Amino acid sequence: MPYTAIQFPGLGGYVPGSLRHLVAVDFRVKELLSEVDQAAREYGVPPVSVTLIDPDGPDIEELAQTPTRLHLASLASGLALYAALVARGRPGDVLVGHSTGELTVLAAAGCLSAYDAARVICEREIALAEGDFAGGLTALRIGARRAEHLCGAVGGWSLQPSLFNAPQQTVVSGSAEELPLLEKAARALGIQATRLLVVYPHHNPVLAGAARQVARSTTTYRIQEPHVRVFSPLLGQPVRTAGDVRRIIDRHLIDPVFFVEALRELHASHGVGRFLEVGPRALLTPCAAESLPPDVELLGPPPGTTEGSAILDELMRQRSGGSAPSVTAATAAPAPPTPAALSAHSTASSRRLPERDVLVAELRGTFADALGYPEEVFTEEAHLEADLGIASVKRTELLVGLLDRYDLPTPPADLRVRDYNTLPKLADLMLLLAAEDTDPSESGRAA
Repeated sequence: MPYTAIQFPGLGGYVPGSLRHLVAVDFRVKELLSEVDQAAREYGVPPVSVTLIDPDGPDIEELAQTPTRLHLASLASGLALYAALVARGRPGDVLVGHSTGELTVLAAAGCLSAYDAARVICEREIALAEGDFAGGLTALRIGARRAEHLCGAVGGWSLQPSLFNAPQQTVVSGSAEELPLLEKAARALGIQATRLLVVYPHHNPVLAGAARQVARSTTTYRIQEPHVRVFSPLLGQPVRTAGDVRRIIDRHLIDPVFFVEALRELHASHGVGRFLEVGPRALLTPCAAESLPPDVELLGPPPGTTEGSAILDELMRQRSGGSAPSVTAATAAPAPPTPAALSAHSTASSRRLPERDVLVAELRGTFADALGYPEEVFTEEAHLEADLGIASVKRTELLVGLLDRYDLPTPPADLRVRDYNTLPKLADLMLLLAAEDTDPSESGRAA
């Protein structure tokens, strides 16, 4: 029997209302939310339990305007879902977190209390806000070496590959001045570049001052060795001692995340043959699908389901060999489709846009085919990320293919593409681009 690794996402592990049923039936979930809310109150941050219980709460783009609250919500979500999974008798054999998800893992493994893990996040956000660290993260659809060369070619002081998520997904961190230069160069080379929902250059040495401030402010926190196995992509090794825990807390702002290497090490050297993601959407499962052999079993949130109880019910059925199919690398968690694959879905590489209703129907079929989702989950109101769990990186890749298919120009830099978060809104965006494309020969092409 292969070992099971439980994967914890970072920033994207939030969906409004995802815990609304779990909190009513699981006392440990209620306790965890209370601990995180207590820390939030002490730092003047509104409670996060409200957003996780109310399905009409703010979506991820809106909550990202208050980064502390978004990170706390992601922490609470991961801890609550894991606690409920443990209560159902599925604790897994080893825990692995991605970026801020490593702090979630430390709390899940008993190295920190949920309260102290939340305080680490609050202290971190204070340190970042007090410094001059404006910047962010941009996901590039290329491998690590090409990303490094691209950063070197663009130049500057801050740009560097910081998160190595999959063989063809590398995230670069950088300043607010230099990241746009990187993105412009990437698109000129036909490389997809997607800005993520953060306002600081995480996992970058430019944050050394903030990291030192976090280390000083958390020195009195109680730290213990993990009660269960933990593997850290930041350390590149198992977490065995309190010293390892302290190093993650002290350096998680500045050290890179070697996630793809961690997945491969767990599989090749530690006998892990099953990777299960706890979260309201499949963020890490596609990375694992791209990084691991096809016979590795991948279990993750099912498409179109973002409520915690339903997700866990589905995962339990998958584990017990029920009627629901497993989410495997070869089927339900494919690597994000390429623009060429999407373009091939149409009969011609360039054609005039159809009427809006027809266009929405075509988009529904395209998204369903590309993602392996049933068409009925793509309702007119379904939010592509909050309701269907389609991460921003994947949405951008789908949009790239659509622009290529219909020979549309790249959206202008001042247009917030992430605001077009349903199929009807996406159709409106395409119609807007078509109307404004008066001279296609002078329009920039999408990357």
